[in-house]
Amino acid sequence: MEKSCIFYASKYHLSLILLEYLKNKNTKQYTVNTFLENGIEEEIKKLKKKYNIISNDIYEINFKKTKTILDKTIELNTNTIFIVGGDNNYIKEANTYIKNKIFNCHTKKIEIINCFNYKQRKEYIDKILKENNKILYTTGSKQLTN
Repeated sequence: MEKSCIFYASKYHLSLILLEYLKNKNTKQYTVNTFLENGIEEEIKKLKKKYNIISNDIYEINFKKTKTILDKTIELNTNTIFIVGGDNNYIKEANTYIKNKIFNCHTKKIEIINCFNYKQRKEYIDKILKENNKILYTTGSKQLTN
């Protein structure tokens, strides 16, 4: 399992980082599950239109608000990317739920991308970076050495 993190300044900034990352990832080989305390569907739609992103795979990803974490269905029959965004408690709850669901899944590639609002989490950045393998930017990603 690979854990990545994103620090974003606004919903548009988060949406741009995710779109750029997913556009460059072969999403046909992955199922993308989102756990978002605050949906970013409108920002994603506007950015896709502005940057003329045509990929059908990205259109199929649900960027709406996740109402209840425990009601979220997870299919693990393919490689899976989990996108998790919200306040600290929401991210912890979603990560615990995901880890419990994937506990016995050893054959698939699993990636969890935790998305942190920079303004809300700036005092914990060092701790967050130590818990992740890489950080995603609008221009790509960087492997972290802990």
